[in-house]
Amino acid sequence: MGENDLRVHVLLSMQRAMWEAVTLDLRGVALALPDPAAGHRAISARFLYEGEVGEFQRELTSLIESYVIADFPQIPSSFVTEFQAVAHADRQLLEGEEWVYLRWESDGLATTSDGRATS
Repeated sequence: MGENDLRVHVLLSMQRAMWEAVTLDLRGVALALPDPAAGHRAISARFLYEGEVGEFQRELTSLIESYVIADFPQIPSSFVTEFQAVAHADRQLLEGEEWVYLRWESDGLATTSDGRATS
């Protein structure tokens, strides 16, 4: 499986795995794919939460990870997954990450009832 094929499959798997798992306090999900040349062998995902991370958030994160793993029986055993729930998280990507999910936040802007910014 090529690098782009892996990326597409992981993104689609993540989207499906997250059905009914996006909670109100989830600010974003950042994904990094394996990069053996850089010594990174993991499919990693950071679930960025607005407040404290409790058992419920950790359980959802683990469930999503299990769904993604189940979609990839052909991935070499040298690759691993590293999914984590992060409390009080800023919406900042780390090197090599891309967004899988990012909630809309007004950043202090006044908005109309349909979500459009007002001047």
